[in-house]
Amino acid sequence: MAQGAVDALVVGGGIVGISCALSAQERGLGVLLCDPGEARRRASYGNAGCISRSSLFPMSGPGLWRNLPNYLLNRDPGLRLRYAKLPRIAPWIASFMKAANMSALRRAATALDRLTSRAFDAHMHLAVAAGATGLIQRKGMLRLYRTEDSFHKAAHEREILLEHGAKFEVIEGEGLRELEPALKRPFAKGVLYPDTGAVSDPGALLEAYRKLFVERGGRIAPATVDELSPEEGEWVARFAGGEARARKAVIAAGGWSHGLTRALGYRFPLAVERGYHLHLAPGEGPPLNRPIHDSGGYHMLAPMRQGVRVTSGVELAPLSAPPDTTQIDAAVREARGTLALGAPVENEPWLGARPSTPDGLPVIGEAPRHRGLFFAFGHGHIGLSNGPITGQVIGDLLLGREAAFDISPFLAKRF
Repeated sequence: MAQGAVDALVVGGGIVGISCALSAQERGLGVLLCDPGEARRRASYGNAGCISRSSLFPMSGPGLWRNLPNYLLNRDPGLRLRYAKLPRIAPWIASFMKAANMSALRRAATALDRLTSRAFDAHMHLAVAAGATGLIQRKGMLRLYRTEDSFHKAAHEREILLEHGAKFEVIEGEGLRELEPALKRPFAKGVLYPDTGAVSDPGALLEAYRKLFVERGGRIAPATVDELSPEEGEWVARFAGGEARARKAVIAAGGWSHGLTRALGYRFPLAVERGYHLHLAPGEGPPLNRPIHDSGGYHMLAPMRQGVRVTSGVELAPLSAPPDTTQIDAAVREARGTLALGAPVENEPWLGARPSTPDGLPVIGEAPRHRGLFFAFGHGHIGLSNGPITGQVIGDLLLGREAAFDISPFLAKRF
């Protein structure tokens, strides 16, 4: 596939990549999207479907030190370590531990607020154009606490949310039963985040955005980019079967971005947070109305087209490591204590990889040492939420404009 140079080439067809491609297209640029088309491998395929206003908190935080012994012994369902594979992400681990303090958490929350406060509107802008608004409902997300102590330990999160104007409502007792009659397990407290949107089929939403891109004249090269390099004022992407040239390029390949950036001389402390999900048929009784996060079980439950989606905690392992169903098996056992659930819908769990930075902030902006190259990766658990707003930022940068808000916390030069 060797043709004349397009205006912009986007590497990666997950929610961040397609959002960047659509945004560039809306701004009048000719765009080629390079993506192998393997929908189930995308991190944006498997998640709890939340477009979350309240996701201001990185994975690293002050609570890490309190739980560290359990983490190290793989006794906590929220995190599982594949020790044989950890040396290769040693720089990420060191920076991650350094960020486990309240000052770093507050800085991250202030930065992420710039994305999450705009996330729902950015999604709806695309969903309306794609005819996909039926996949998104704004019923909120419910975080559940099994004990009063666990609720009080999260007080700093609610304080920070108030500082940034993120709405929430504390619910308990009969109020919880009225809000979610499906709950079997007793919970001490619940916190409802009413501005969170819920996507009933993230994979279908992404496909609707891809269809919109093609209908508007965008081209998709169904290939994995093996090399991206600057040549004579252009960017050349090489893949099996050919190459493509563009005046500007965007790396938005999630966990696969690392290989391309390393070849260009960048050494980002980027790790892969692997996660699993499994759909179960709803059991007898009232349906689940919205995504819920059981903070005591370290998993989320979300009503989806395919059934009730159960998501696992984080597994630190390379992209190529074989599956380990320990966490998702534990999550399903816990979920059955929370909801009436039937048999699994699939034969095996889904496994995906979320690109993670140690400070919990994505990398968004122009490459420090390469003109015309832009980064849009590292969104961790909130890529589905913040893909479209990231796309708007990249679209402006491709035209040489400033972003609509300060993106300095997300720039690559911080590393």
